[in-house]
Amino acid sequence: MRRVHVIEDDPEISSLLSEYLSERDFNCTVSGSVEEARTHSGDDFDILIIDIMLPGQSGLDYCKYVRQTSSVPIIILSAVKGDMERIIGIELGADDYLEKPFNPRELLARMNALLRRAQTEVSTQKPNGQIRFSGWSLDRARQQLHAPNAVLVPLSTRELSVLMELVHASPEPVSRDHISMLLDGIEVSPGDRRIDILVSRLRKKLMDTDPTADFIRSVRNEGYKFCAEFEPE
Repeated sequence: MRRVHVIEDDPEISSLLSEYLSERDFNCTVSGSVEEARTHSGDDFDILIIDIMLPGQSGLDYCKYVRQTSSVPIIILSAVKGDMERIIGIELGADDYLEKPFNPRELLARMNALLRRAQTEVSTQKPNGQIRFSGWSLDRARQQLHAPNAVLVPLSTRELSVLMELVHASPEPVSRDHISMLLDGIEVSPGDRRIDILVSRLRKKLMDTDPTADFIRSVRNEGYKFCAEFEPE
């Protein structure tokens, strides 16, 4: 069974989700706070559902905490309307965001989409294949990125997808529409900055680890390209 961790302090919502998901072949664990959720590891689950408004630390705090060690898919739930919380959630590593009130069927559809993409990414990688560039190592089998000092750089599923696509396309640029189609199956609408925020977050993680890792460049009217010195496999 697929394992889901629901971090939600509203007992009515958590009970509804637990029952709904359990009936659809999910092994569901519920935590009512970040402190309770931290008794589990992110890698104990296939996907996390995190409410923003929690007692004590917020769901955004937990999202940031999980992303330090795990790339498990994350969907954030929030009763807060508007783009600000959505943008912050994506910047902290969430893969998707759903406003309350929501239809459980929509949540399930989003969960299944993330799980299918994560499974596809794992199954299409070369066994034991690694890509090395400028002292960095991208392990395609384990879906891990290591900096030159061997420090693991925690990336979300979406960040890994973008990095892999940019690396494989290098030295050619990859358009925003192509990235959006890869991740969500839709083209970028005018004014939609989700792809730019995602790429900016990925770039920041690389450069926070190594200030010289300016590998991702913007190409005017074309998108983004990966610029690094590749080493033989």
